[in-house]
Amino acid sequence: ARHEVICVGGRYGLGSKEFTPNMVVACFQNLFQETPRPRFTVGITDDVTHLSLPVGDWLDVLPKGTTECMFYGLGSDGTVGANKSAVKLIALNTDLYAQAYFEYDAKKSGGVTISHLRFGPRPIRAPYNVRSTDYLAIHKESYVQQYDMTRYLKPGGVCVINCTWSEQELADRLPARMRRDLAQRRARVYIIDATKIAVQAGLGKRINMIMQSVFFKLSGVMPYEAALELLKGSIKKMYGKKGDKVVQMNIDGVNASLAGIVECPVPSAWADLDVDGGNGAAAAAAAERNGAGASATAAAAAVFAREIQQPCNSLDGNDLPVSTFQAGGRVPLGTSQYEKRGIAISVPRVDMDKCTQCNKCSLICPHAAVRPFLLSQQELDAAPAAFREGSRAAIGGGVLDNYHYRVQVAPLDCTGCELCVRICPADALKLEGAAQVVEAERGNWDYALTLPDRGDEIDKTTIKGSQFQKPYLEFSGACEGCGETPHVKL
Repeated sequence: ARHEVICVGGRYGLGSKEFTPNMVVACFQNLFQETPRPRFTVGITDDVTHLSLPVGDWLDVLPKGTTECMFYGLGSDGTVGANKSAVKLIALNTDLYAQAYFEYDAKKSGGVTISHLRFGPRPIRAPYNVRSTDYLAIHKESYVQQYDMTRYLKPGGVCVINCTWSEQELADRLPARMRRDLAQRRARVYIIDATKIAVQAGLGKRINMIMQSVFFKLSGVMPYEAALELLKGSIKKMYGKKGDKVVQMNIDGVNASLAGIVECPVPSAWADLDVDGGNGAAAAAAAERNGAGASATAAAAAVFAREIQQPCNSLDGNDLPVSTFQAGGRVPLGTSQYEKRGIAISVPRVDMDKCTQCNKCSLICPHAAVRPFLLSQQELDAAPAAFREGSRAAIGGGVLDNYHYRVQVAPLDCTGCELCVRICPADALKLEGAAQVVEAERGNWDYALTLPDRGDEIDKTTIKGSQFQKPYLEFSGACEGCGETPHVKL
């Protein structure tokens, strides 16, 4: 007698999605149905053809004793390189098995990087990223506002934040959702100003070895004293060709790291916090605001920014349903203005009493984050007080005599490259802490964007006049200090 055979088939990995244990369970649960779906997809939310299987909660199938770690770094800060080195150190010098995966966004330097590390006494067979972490390292303080940082943190896990804040400031700086999650999961929270330690050691923004030392101290993956010796040995191997001075600077940073670690008690009251909205709400609101009353093209860009770009920038893009995307994958122009990455450590402010109005700062800015603006008297009177105080009568004769002038920095779009500071012939720009500049200048930038474009009134064939024209390449994904984008922008 012939047995009836039911043939069922499906697709996984669509949209570059991973194939995880809970997705495997969903496939078998489909087979257990009285009438299984003969064709299905798994890993996406298919609300167009409705073929996707429902996927349950995360399933941990790793061997007992496996430690999982996630590191959120800033592209070019050395986090990925340091984690690759750490995996080699542990795998080659201990009895532990090690595994590592790395995620990068589409930016060059300055983008978010996520390192997924696993260590354990038994072989690790997990061809997917970490989704339940024992150790969470946040290497950029602005990430706590941009991303849901605690979504994958295990109960009792360790959370380390590189930030300039004191223990007392955490309640004001951390979003309510993050504070609630930390309390409910009884997490151990530590802060360290690794950037300050790196600057004092002469390392600039490269905090990688400092945060690596913190990892070995707090993760418990291996004895700290042994790890420290191995770490210093790897520093000599990695930077030996760059000279003894570079090696010593990194060792000095590592030696200073322990003193900078501050453990922060998590108040139990945080567990009962009400959570409103989500990360990225400010960017979504900006997209909504800028799209209102705009042209059809600009309105389409604002819709794209709100419905697709903002979730992707908040690392929630994998949750978007199929119906969200346009057939053909078209992407409107002019959407980088909604990102507001806030990646700079220091941002320039302008002393308009020193400014000669040469516009060289705007010319050299790779990301069009420093711009000159012309205002009528009526527009100046309507401006915020700080904007009025920083404006001066325009000089240069001709049509400029009818206007007031101001150089305005976009504090959340600046990458902190310092080129404007270096090119200014009058020493009118000075770098200050990003948090202070954002607070002081964000409203001024928003007002500057409401001013009319007066580029057509100015001779665009001069350096000064060219910078009054609207830049059509702004806030790009280029590296900070890029030498190519100023030419393309011009």
